[in-house]
Amino acid sequence: MEKNMKTAVITAGGLGTRLLTFTKVAPKAILPIYSKTFDYNNEPIMKPLIEHIFDNLYDLGCRKFCFIVNKISKSLIKDHFVTDQKFIKLLENRNSIEDKRFLKIIKTHDKKLENSEIKWIIQESPSGFGDALSRAKKFVGDETFILHAADAYFPNYLFMKNFISNFDKQKADCSIIVEKRNKIKGYGIAEFKKKSDLVIHVEEKPKYPKSNFAILPVYIFKPKIFDALKKTSIGYNGELQVTDGIMTLIKNKNKVIGLKYLKKWFDIGTPKNYFNAINYSYKKI
Repeated sequence: MEKNMKTAVITAGGLGTRLLTFTKVAPKAILPIYSKTFDYNNEPIMKPLIEHIFDNLYDLGCRKFCFIVNKISKSLIKDHFVTDQKFIKLLENRNSIEDKRFLKIIKTHDKKLENSEIKWIIQESPSGFGDALSRAKKFVGDETFILHAADAYFPNYLFMKNFISNFDKQKADCSIIVEKRNKIKGYGIAEFKKKSDLVIHVEEKPKYPKSNFAILPVYIFKPKIFDALKKTSIGYNGELQVTDGIMTLIKNKNKVIGLKYLKKWFDIGTPKNYFNAINYSYKKI
């Protein structure tokens, strides 16, 4: 991993209205997916998606995490990332075989939390992905960082090593992940220089797309993205968009590259997508 690639920004500030009424009281980021455990037990566990994301970024070497949340989601997500000694004591006293297994899992998670610096930032109103990211400027400082949306489920993160390596080798200012899709409605779109991974144009949910490469919600940025966002106008849906900030980088002669993603992933933002994601997570255990 790049020497300074220790920082991750995870955004969970959206209202998740397509998953109402669940999201009236709970963020979609804590919806569970099935997961294997380190003890190789045949019985899977159910893990909140945001924990799955945290675990994988931690395993990649990240130790500084900034969570962008809203007022509703903060307490529920934060509670999951705080050691609960009373609950641990309860499981210890029960002393069942199942509880002993879960104690190991919980303590492993808590150890990761102890080794991490975590910052919680509230996005007061849903003003766009770019607005959420801009709030992490002070936390990020002058470090290169990963941006990851909390509603994106990637079953594994093997692609990240190549993603980070390409960013380093090409001395890029930003790197995006794209997926070639037949149906691109609802996605930001990237256009590449011919026979190259150099991105020459991006646009958020365009009426007339210039390509069929959809931008996925995982990025690597140098801190100059924050200055780019300051210079970027409000865009699609009356919100500040990360995609538009990337276009500002391109216009100012910064190097943006893209990695073509060929594996399964899921945006869990609709009931159908979440159903497909949780089914897939179970089948792949």
